[in-house]
Amino acid sequence: MRSSQLASAILAPVFAAALLAGCGSSSGTSGGTGNQCGSSHRVEVVVELASKKVVDSCASFSAAEIPAETAMKRSGIEFAIQHFSFGDAICQIDHEPKSYSTCFASGQPYWALFTWSGKGPWKAAQVGVSDIKLGNGDALGWHFGTGTPGAPPRPPKAS
Repeated sequence: MRSSQLASAILAPVFAAALLAGCGSSSGTSGGTGNQCGSSHRVEVVVELASKKVVDSCASFSAAEIPAETAMKRSGIEFAIQHFSFGDAICQIDHEPKSYSTCFASGQPYWALFTWSGKGPWKAAQVGVSDIKLGNGDALGWHFGTGTPGAPPRPPKAS
C-alpha cells in the first residue's frame, strides 16, 4: 500500500467521526450553543428526559423539507417506534423508558411531541411523528411525562 493510500485509510475514520460529532451533542441544561450541521438546511431535535436532562442534536438536509422520522434518524439520538393504524409513534428515546410493553400504557409516562417554527412557543403536535414535515430552521421537541407533559426547552439556537 502506498503512503498516500495508507494515510487515507487511517484518516477516513477520523474524518467521519469528526463530521458526525459536529452534528450532535448532549447537555445537562436547557441552554447552550446551537450545533453545527454540514448542510445548508437544518432542523434541531430537542429531547427533555424525565430527569430534566436535555439531549439536543441537529439533522441536516438539502430538500425543501424533511420528514420528522428522517430528522430523528439523522440526529443520532436513539429511539424506538411502534406502528399504529394512525401512523408511527415513538415509544422510547435515549433509552427512556428502559423497556416497555405498550407504547401508550394507561397512567404511564409517554413521549409528547412538539414542533417549533423558529418563533413563538412550542406547539403540541396534532398528528404523529410519521405525518410531520419540517423546514429549514424548524425544531422537533420531545418531553417524557404523564398527563399533559409540558413542552421541552426552547431549541438552543434560539435566544
